[in-house]
Amino acid sequence: MSDMTTGQGVDEPPSYWVKPKEADACVVVLHEVWGLVPHVRDVCKRLGKLGFAAVAPDLYWRKKALLSPENIQKAMEGVWDLSLEERRDRSKVLGQMAKKRFGNETFGLVRLMYSREFRDALLSDSIKAVRAALSEFDRVAVLGFCLGGGLALKAAAREEKLRSAVSFYGEPPSGPEIRKLVGPVLSVHAEHDDLINVKVPAFVGEALSSGKDLTLKVYPRTRHGFFNDTNTSVYSEGPAEDAWELTKWFLGRTL
Repeated sequence: MSDMTTGQGVDEPPSYWVKPKEADACVVVLHEVWGLVPHVRDVCKRLGKLGFAAVAPDLYWRKKALLSPENIQKAMEGVWDLSLEERRDRSKVLGQMAKKRFGNETFGLVRLMYSREFRDALLSDSIKAVRAALSEFDRVAVLGFCLGGGLALKAAAREEKLRSAVSFYGEPPSGPEIRKLVGPVLSVHAEHDDLINVKVPAFVGEALSSGKDLTLKVYPRTRHGFFNDTNTSVYSEGPAEDAWELTKWFLGRTL
């Protein structure tokens, strides 16, 4: 089994690859809000041990210096109390930044991260990674965490050749996007994650009413990010291990 980082083309993000010699299916791994950190590479290696090829695009490649984990952490601290919709409202964010006495640099970073243009670019790069994988493998799934979980579901609504999608505590898609989902979906959530969970009932209702193949599990006594074993403040070993077993079963069924 080999692992490597490929350089980007003119309009293509660099990507981390794991390729077992006998792999005949691939999983595209979309990273958390923290970026293409070692934990994401570890997930790719774990997929490689299961016999799958895995590729994780660096979705922050256009703004690599600005979007460091340290800068992102500070930006997130500024908007923890805001809903996803409020984070996309300039006046709401500006008020929160002033209240917490955060500077213009942090405000600018939050505005970038929740801007439609930036989110559209992330989705575009995610789909490019999916299509690059499809050019090499007939069977491809997408697996995302947090930010990447939401992107995984959006990508699955736009690329019908995907075999399946796995989302760990990702923002559920809208009604029209749900109806465009073709393959099976596994949606994993934490019990204590109000920011994301407020949208889950509508997602489940629309998915079931439109006949989608949806598997959903909510892990009790967990918080957003519980699968990330490098984040000791939220990591939960038992649920994380169970969620991985569930993911292995799901990928085995769909790939």
